[in-house]
Order: sequence, then C-alpha cells, then structure tokens
Amino acid sequence: MKASPAQTSFNAGELSPLLKGRPSLDKFKNGCEILENFIPQIQGPARKRPGTRFVAEVKDSADATRLLPFEYSISQAYVLEFGDLYVRFYLDGGVVESSPGVPLEVVSPYTSAQVGSLEYAQSADVIYITHPEHPPYKLARTSALVWTLTAVTFAWPPFNDENTGTTTITASALTGSITLTASASLFVAGDVGSYFKISEVSASKYNQWTTGVAHTSGDIVYYLGNIYQAGTTASAGTRPPIHTTGTESDGAVDWVFLHDGAGYARVTAYTSATVVTATVVKRLPTTSATTRWSEGAWSNRRGHPHAVTFYEDRLWFAGSTSRPQTLWASVSGDYENHKYGTNDDDALNYTINTQDMNTIEWLAPTKVLAIGTANGEFTLSATQISDPVTPTNVKITPQTTFGSATDVKPLRVGSVILFLQRAGRKLREYAYQFDTDSFVAPNMNVLADHVTESGVVDLAYQQEPNQIVWAPRTDGVLAGMTYERTEDVVGWHRHPIGIVESVVVVPHWDGDQDSTWMIVRRTVNGATVRYVEYIEKYRTDEYAFFVDCGLTYDGVATTSITGLDHLEGEEVAVLADGAVHPNRTVTSGAITLQLAASVVNVGLPYTATIKTMPIEAGAQDGTAQGKEQRINGIVLDLFETGAGLWYGPNTTDMDEYAMRSSSDDMDAPIPLFTGQTDRLAWPGEYEKGTQMVVQHRLPLPCTVRALLPQMHTYDR
Repeated sequence: MKASPAQTSFNAGELSPLLKGRPSLDKFKNGCEILENFIPQIQGPARKRPGTRFVAEVKDSADATRLLPFEYSISQAYVLEFGDLYVRFYLDGGVVESSPGVPLEVVSPYTSAQVGSLEYAQSADVIYITHPEHPPYKLARTSALVWTLTAVTFAWPPFNDENTGTTTITASALTGSITLTASASLFVAGDVGSYFKISEVSASKYNQWTTGVAHTSGDIVYYLGNIYQAGTTASAGTRPPIHTTGTESDGAVDWVFLHDGAGYARVTAYTSATVVTATVVKRLPTTSATTRWSEGAWSNRRGHPHAVTFYEDRLWFAGSTSRPQTLWASVSGDYENHKYGTNDDDALNYTINTQDMNTIEWLAPTKVLAIGTANGEFTLSATQISDPVTPTNVKITPQTTFGSATDVKPLRVGSVILFLQRAGRKLREYAYQFDTDSFVAPNMNVLADHVTESGVVDLAYQQEPNQIVWAPRTDGVLAGMTYERTEDVVGWHRHPIGIVESVVVVPHWDGDQDSTWMIVRRTVNGATVRYVEYIEKYRTDEYAFFVDCGLTYDGVATTSITGLDHLEGEEVAVLADGAVHPNRTVTSGAITLQLAASVVNVGLPYTATIKTMPIEAGAQDGTAQGKEQRINGIVLDLFETGAGLWYGPNTTDMDEYAMRSSSDDMDAPIPLFTGQTDRLAWPGEYEKGTQMVVQHRLPLPCTVRALLPQMHTYDR
C-alpha cells in the first residue's frame, strides 16, 4: 500500500522505548525516539539548540561548584558562583571584577561539599541562604562591587517551647558577659553559638503602672506585658508607657524600657554540663534560679533549618535535624524577628503532625504554602483559605504521598509547582484540582521515563524565548522539557553538552529573553576543568552561534584567532563571517584561518539529531507495524536552515542535502534555506519499523518543520 504520512510536529519530544509499539497513542505521531540538541517548539517544529558561550573557569576546577541566581530586577540579574568558602559574581554575560583581571570575591562559610545543599529565598537586594549545618546567612548587595555575606542577626531568634521540667537556670547578671548555671546536666559543647531565653511572670511580680501613683527613681512597674524603670522621681502622669525601646515620659515620670518579661543570651563558651559563658543580647528579667527557660530552636547541637521561602510577607524556615517537620515564620514584614505571640502579625511556628519524621525538603509559595517532605506533600494556609495566616489559624493539609528529592529546589511555573520525586527520577506537577478540591501531582515523565532515569541534580525554568524546564542529570547530560500546559505540550529532549553540574536561569541583559547558565565539567588537553557557560541566543546572521564552550572574535579582519586557551589541544568548529570554515585544533591558545574574517565563532562542534518513532501509515489489512516498508523518497520542510543537513534511515546510512546551487555566489556563505525541498531519494532499503533520521552537523542554524516521506507498505 502506498502512503505519504507526514510528521508535522515534534513537540511530544523523546518518547520512552516502552512506547515504541504503541502507534495508537495520541502523542506517538508527534514524538521521537531521539531528540538530541534539538529543542521542540510549542508550535511543533524542532529547532537546533544554540551553542554555549564560555565565560570563565571556576576558581578551582578540582572542587564541586554551584550556581545560584540573584535577580534584583530584569536589568540587574546576577549569577552567583558558590565554591569552596567563596562566592564570585557574574553580570551581563561576564565576570564582575574588583580590579582588572581580578574577580570580585566574598568569603563564604560553605565548603565545596556543602554548596549542593544550599537553599535560598530573595527579597530585593538580600538573598537568605540556609544549610542544615550553618545558621541562616544573608547575602546583601549594596552595589555591583559591594556585597556582604553575614550570619543573620535576629531581633528575636526562634525558640523551642518553654521548659516543663524541674531543671533550673541561673544567670549571673542581667546584662553583659555572664555565666548560665544549670541545676542538672544540660549543656554540651555544641551549644556554643546557641541561645537561651529566660522568662518571668511579670504581672505577678511588679505593680501595674497607674496614673497619679508616686514613684521614686529606680521603681519598676508593669504595663501591657512590658517592664519599665522610673528614671525620675514624681507621680505618674496621664500617658501610660507603651514604648519597647529607650526612654519615654508619661507626662511626669521618665520610664526606661527594661524588657517584656523575657530576655535571651548567646552562649560563647562551654565550661561543663552545668555551666556555660554567654553574652546577653536582650536584657534578662531575673538572676534568680528559674525553670522558665527556653532553648534556641536552631544550633550546632540541634541543627539549622534546611528550607527557606517568603510567603505572605513573612520569611519562613523549615526542617532542622532535631525538628525536621517544623516550620518557623517571622513577624509579618519583619523578616529577622521571630518573637512569638498571639497577635495576627506575630511570629509563629508549627509542626506537621505525622507518624513519620521526614525532613521538610522545600517550601514553595502559591495561593497556599506548598510543602514537600521526603514522604509526602502538604499545604499550609489559614483555616479560611482567603484569610492571611496568623499564629492562631494555621491549617496544614496532607495532599499527596510521593515524597521529594533532597537538595533540589522546586520550580514555580504559573500556578503550579514542579518538584522532583524522592528517587530523583520523576518530575511532578503539583497543581490544584477544582473538582476534588485538592492538589494532585501527575508525573511529567510518564511518556519519557528514560530521559531522567539516571536521576536529576538540579532544576531551572526558562520562560523566554522557549518555555523549558532544564534538568541536568547525574551523568551530566542536560535534559530539557518544553512545557506549555495550556497547549498540552510536554516534550523532553537531551543535550550532551558536557558534564553539566549546575544550572540557573536569569533574565538576559538585553531584556528580550532569559539566559541559561551552567557549570560544565570538561576534559580539556587531558585535564579536568569546570567552566561557567551560558546558552547563546538563537541567531541566523553571521553571529549565529552553534558551537559549545565557544567565543567570538569581532573586529578587523584577521587570520589569527587567539584567546582560546580554555580549549587548548581541542578540535574546534569555526564559523567565519557566516561561512563554515574547516575545523582547526587549538595550539598555544590560537588557530589560523585560511582566509581573513572579521566575525569568527570558535568552539566545540556538536551534532543535532532527530530520530522519529516507527512510521505508522496503515496497511490494507490494518497496521503497518511488523510489515516490510520502504521509503521511496522524502521532502524536508525546513525554516532558515544552513548547510550540513543529513537524512536517512539511521546515523550511518545517510545522504546530505546539498544546499548550494549553481546560481549562488561562490564567494559568499551558502544562503539559509526556507521551504520544502524537492523530492529527495531515500538511502534506505526494505525494513520493518521504518524510522527517519535527520542530523545537522555544521555550526549553523536549523529548524525542521516537517518530514514528508513517500512510502510503500507490503501486506503479509
């Protein structure tokens, strides 16, 4: 039976080998067995991925390194390089330098082994960073050249619940450097750096401030939970003291604020299980032995929070070693204050009540606060979802039970959250379902389980010009998922750029699209190197950039291209003034061209490949599967495609589509081709399960709109 089946879309992406025998599947006709270095467009065509531009080598290629985004605005978007005990900065496609040739660098507490576990949340010029082995830090930008990375100094740090046992703590003084003495073994060396709060029931200890009452300087009174000391001698005036710092007059007596019934100190040295040295941060209320004490929620002993985010103008932390399912939220609008209370804007903490004790891995704000643990997913909201969250109306609802991978930050895309399942192989879409009034988490890899089978180590989302979730795998291959739910497009593709270890997306400095940055581990001239690179814009002029780890020379025409030390000893592809130049090998950081050129792109060559699923064109007695088939000829529908296109039944039996014609100027680059080719002879023979392979092998653009074979199927 003769047929002319057309594949006019590739936006289903790569499909699992398990689907090769399912031509009845709706996505089958738009899918591929291989989609490598091609990006499926939402509209259907497959477009060759632009190359990656080399920016710099990381500080020490021997150490694992991580990229984080820092986006103050569309026009001020930085990429941060976190390595072993340092941070470096990138802006507008280049390295931020403190002086010519010297990268700007800030000292960091995080080792190379720890940078992969960092979580972060940004507000304007400050990014808050968490790691379970360190107290929360904040990286603040004053200008492009002025950055500070410091531990967060909380106005009030979060504390555990007040002691309910009989052990007492006695402070040697109310202020300054003091000793804390416990009545039983309480302290350990790991308490250094932690906080202890001491409280009292002020209302039962002091007289309440009352107008007209005579006072002598030094008298202490209580009013609305706060404790004040008279600084002058007189009868109380008519304005009660309500201030919480400094000194204010009630109209007659000057009242000095002392405390609000509680104060705390930071442990600075360990002496024994019953004695530590501490520095008072907030004036203590008493030096008497008291059971009214609380230990700081975070410390080297108890662990520090793992996750962080902003939600409803509060800074939320979650998941420490000792309290893996607890969330801590700041005072509303006061991100570094965790003073608890019952007022609507007071800080709060809440522990998920489940049988297991799996650490909270991530927090993601939507209309509710989405929470991912190693064993399931939850949402946090007010009792009435339309109300803001307060200390008295927190509601946590279990939703799904898939569990989340550790150290992989989820993505918010539109109204959904994309998170990596616990084993690190499945990307799930956490979305609200109106008909069940609950959240669901469908598997985004159900049709392409093979693409992420090795596991995923990072996630980033590019919104312009293509909507792509980037997901570097444990083996270093960069997987991508073209994603547009409203058009039912979920198409996976693979990009073997090198060993991609980290990926982030920030707005491009030109303001017209997003820029995808990576740390790529390579072997160059026999040595292992780690490079910071980003994917270039898609262009079709002489600046078309389709080489990896490449650079561009743009200047007076020359035959000598230097500055290629990062590719020493490597064979490189070359595009010179828009024309493909024979490959060269970099020697002493340079290459020599055959002819002088003024715009030259040089980098590692790569091939883009499409291999379709087996063609199902039907037969007289039903399916074409399992029957002998032969493609007699094919028409390629292309858009702005350069020379270097090959086609055939497999990657070893292919013909090249010749694009130069006798009418073309022989001294000019071959023009890009748009349209349908003539009918081309097919190099294949009779076979079962016929497939089409298209490859683009030269450093030029390529977009495949459709493959239009003419074929014959022989019935049994």
